[in-house]
Formats: sequence, structure tokens, C-alpha cells
Amino acid sequence: MATFQAQVMALTGINISSSSTNPTEAQLTQYLTDGAKEVINHLPKHLLPLCSAEQSFTSGTPDTLNTGKVLNVFRNDGDIKQPCRQIDSSYKGRVLDSDDMDYASVTDPVYYIENNTMDVIPNSGAVTYSEVQHPDVVYSADSILIFPDEAEYLVPLYASVKSLQSLLANKSGNTNITTAFVLLKAAVDQAETAANKFESSIVDSVFGDEDTFITASSQLARVKAALDDAEDVINGDEPSATTDAYGAQANEDIELVSSAINIAQSEIRRAQAHLQEWVAIGDMRVKEVNAALSEAQGYASEIQSRLAVDSTEYSWYEKQQAKLQSDYDRGLSLLKGGAK
Repeated sequence: MATFQAQVMALTGINISSSSTNPTEAQLTQYLTDGAKEVINHLPKHLLPLCSAEQSFTSGTPDTLNTGKVLNVFRNDGDIKQPCRQIDSSYKGRVLDSDDMDYASVTDPVYYIENNTMDVIPNSGAVTYSEVQHPDVVYSADSILIFPDEAEYLVPLYASVKSLQSLLANKSGNTNITTAFVLLKAAVDQAETAANKFESSIVDSVFGDEDTFITASSQLARVKAALDDAEDVINGDEPSATTDAYGAQANEDIELVSSAINIAQSEIRRAQAHLQEWVAIGDMRVKEVNAALSEAQGYASEIQSRLAVDSTEYSWYEKQQAKLQSDYDRGLSLLKGGAK
């Protein structure tokens, strides 16, 4: 016969092992033990003797009870075991009076339960009684001792329902999703930090960087200087009014015109080089923002994927839990309906 662990795993689809969590093997053992107790609490009277074991003590010395279900109390009168009738503990004094109609004798003994113990009157007699037991059911077992066979299948059903409830509770705290959320926030924060550097109020902003905009060595200052130089040699009297490009053209000095245009083109190329340098600096910021946002989008997609998987699994486990709960309730109802 399959172990209870194997039965529960087959019913639930959950892998329960020495390294598993929610449920663990220890939790499964607890669910099985609790299930056996619940089934016993619903057993009809004719099945209770199958869950009981004989206990003994000497009357006059109260015996501690393990459960509230006591069956067949006897006191030996020296020849035979006389059945004991139960009385309320408040009558324990009256039954000692030989004139009382409820007087307890060796042939008509009584028992009572008080303060989690049981005692029998008259004293000094050998007492035996049947007490319903609540067994400990280990996950690796394949049967339950002192338990009716017709009710045993309900125990792994009960444990399966509880195992699924444990798993469903754990689904609401998926650590992989939590980790992805943390990384998503970090990536968004990184993008925000990089984007903030475009703001002129920030010291390390590309637009607030003096080396980029303000000082004589800045990229844009160099762009302006190169363009100014190009303008000067075209029509800015550089090196003189007659030797700039316009002046040379007016004087029909083709050599000077060509030389001025070459200088202007060189300055324009220099301006373009400085401008590209400046754009590259800004572009690095853009790339940093885009890279961080791309990373954030990746984590967001991962979260969505994991949520979709969790949602599908949660739905299946939830439906299976409801089905097994229905099977358990139906089995328990049939068991109680078979009472005699």
C-alpha cells in the first residue's frame, strides 16, 4: 500500500519531501494526525470500539484520561468483571451510603469522571476500561493502528485539503516576485537618477557642466569660436577687409578667395567635431536612461509572467482543494449515516 505521503502527493500534485516547504513532512504528519482525530470525533458508536484500547487501574486511585470517550468500564469483584454504571461526580458521596437507592456495591459498581480523571466505587478493585485513542499518524506510514479500515481513506483526504491550503497561503508571498519587484524599483530609480542629470539645477547635470557650456574650453564654446572664425574669414575682415573671402572676391583674387573658403571649411569641420562631442556626452545620459528603463521593463515582464504562472497554478490548486474538501465531507457524511 502507498504511504500517506505518496497518497497526498498524488491527490494534490504537491511535491512533499525533506527539503520542501508549505507543507513540510512535519506539517504533513500534523495534518494526518489532526485528520485522524477529526474522523474519530465523527465516528458512529459501533465503530468507536475499533479505535479504543484497554486501560487499567485500582479503584480509589483516580486514573487520568486521554480523551473524553470512555467505553465499557468494569470492576472485578473477585470472580468476574462487573460492568460499572456511570454517575455524575456530584453523586460520588451518596453511592457510599448503603441506604441510598444508588448505593454502589461490588456487584453493582459505579464510575464517574471528574477533573480529567476517572474513578470507580467501591474502592480497591481491579478496574479495566476501553478508552478511545487518538493515534499519531506519521507521513511515511501506510496504515493506522487501532483505526477502522472503512474510515482510513478520509485521513489522507483531510491532510490533502490542509496541504493545499498551506500551499495556497504560501502562493501569496512568492519570493521570486518580491525579488523582481525590488530589482524593478532599483532600475527605475537608476533611470530617474540618470534623467535628473539633464536638469540644469543639478551640479553633475550635463547642462550644468561648465566644461560643456560655460568655460572657454567647453564643447559649445569651441563650437561658437570655430563658427565665429569661419564667419570672420568669409566676411568679417579677417585678416583684413580686402583679404577676407568677400574682399578677395571683390578684388577678383581667386587664390585668396579659395584660401579663405578652405579656412572657413576647416573651422566649420572643427565646429562639427566639437558639436558631436557635446552630443555624445548628452547621448550617454540618454543611453543610461534607456538601458535602465529597458532593465526595468524586463523585470516588469518577469513579474507579469510569474504572476500569470502563479495565477494558473493557484486556480488549479484552489479547485482541487475544493474538490477534495467535497470528497472528504461526503465521505464523512456517509460514515456518519451508517451509524447503527
